Amino acid sequence: MTDLDGRVALVTGAARGMGRAHAVRLAQAGADVLICDIDEGDDKVAYPLAKAADLEETAELVRAEGRTAISAIADVRSLEQLQALVRRGEEELGGVDILVANAGVTGYALAHETDEDMWNLMIDVNLKGAWLSAKAVIPGMLERGRGGSLIFISSGLGLKGMAEASHYAAAKHGVVGLMRSLALELAPHFIRSNTVHPAGTSTPMAHNEMH
Repeated sequence: MTDLDGRVALVTGAARGMGRAHAVRLAQAGADVLICDIDEGDDKVAYPLAKAADLEETAELVRAEGRTAISAIADVRSLEQLQALVRRGEEELGGVDILVANAGVTGYALAHETDEDMWNLMIDVNLKGAWLSAKAVIPGMLERGRGGSLIFISSGLGLKGMAEASHYAAAKHGVVGLMRSLALELAPHFIRSNTVHPAGTSTPMAHNEMH
């Protein structure tokens, strides 16, 4: 991984799982890291969501690598909450250079049996949340004029479909369209836009009673 000394990254959904791994790896490469996650459950999600204690554990792991960690309870469905964390990064560390839009939820149901609230949750967190995360960091990247990197954690289901996961696959396919459009818009400013497409990963999202 490229030396990231002097760079600042924002990782959403960083309390555990892949988000935590992203944050720690960025710190190992030299970046200071802003991290956020929620501190609540959701009755539409069939597994426990992250808690504040999980987020603080990630922060301590980043600090153990000798880097600064700034953590905040923030919901990626809230632009205001994301912007507040980005402002802290600008004030304390000089601004966000790297976004890892990782926050996401999942669930399973046949398309015609999917509850409308569950469909909305999948789109709001997995797709709208990725857009709002980018919307929070892009203005600062443009103002500073030193380029940047937007990394969206899509899924293998951002490239293909799967039975009983139409809502999730639709959201993750949408992330690809968002990434491709941002790549075109931001290339003149030396801001890269990419998606990552993990397959099955050993995280709390995968290991729960729903499976």
